[in-house]
Amino acid sequence: MNVILCDDNSAERNSLRHNIKKFFTEQSCPVEIIEYENGESLLRDLETQKIKNANIAFLDIFMHGVDGIEVAKKIRARYEEMVLIFTTTSRSHALESYSVDALQYLVKPVKFSEMENALKKCMKIFAASLGFIEIICDKITVRVLFKDIFYVEVFGNDCVFHTAQKTIKSRVTLDEIQKQLDAGIFLRTHRSFIVNMRYIQNVADNDFVLTNGALVPIRKKDGLIVKQMYMDYVFEKRRES
Repeated sequence: MNVILCDDNSAERNSLRHNIKKFFTEQSCPVEIIEYENGESLLRDLETQKIKNANIAFLDIFMHGVDGIEVAKKIRARYEEMVLIFTTTSRSHALESYSVDALQYLVKPVKFSEMENALKKCMKIFAASLGFIEIICDKITVRVLFKDIFYVEVFGNDCVFHTAQKTIKSRVTLDEIQKQLDAGIFLRTHRSFIVNMRYIQNVADNDFVLTNGALVPIRKKDGLIVKQMYMDYVFEKRRES
């Protein structure tokens, strides 16, 4: 998890940093915190694209120079999915926080219990991107994020994970892999294939066509059931949105 922390008060930054690290340590989730002491430096990094993969931004509303609301507007214009959480000494800007779709409005001094509640909401939002599977590859344990997996196939005695970055082989059965994957995202299409439904672009007669151009076969027996399971997934995603 990558977190932006912007506050012009060093003592407040230290307190917030401590609580953020404490929460993610308890969740056994790695976290990287990028700190800024003013809005101007944060906006410069946004403009030069030094910030690319941040998930959450904690923004102090009352800062010298550019305030947190203005910073939030710039962030929201560029990164629609970033979660914004305001920290402040006053509730007077609470209504403005809704204009940038902020998740939470925390009043200083922020208690750990309040930080914990806010970050638990974030964890639910990013649950799909935080999910992962651990496999053994060349005698080394490798953690592969669910969101990076396009599909998994059996090749000889190995399972091959086709990800956005590379392919990874592991001496494990597909049945074992299926038990560890999120059933709400991954679909067993064939005795030798599991696909990440998020990356299905089209449905052909006997294959799923993925966004990277790969073809994942659909078993002939019960093929209609497999296709219906995918359509149920699509329907549910549309209903949620």
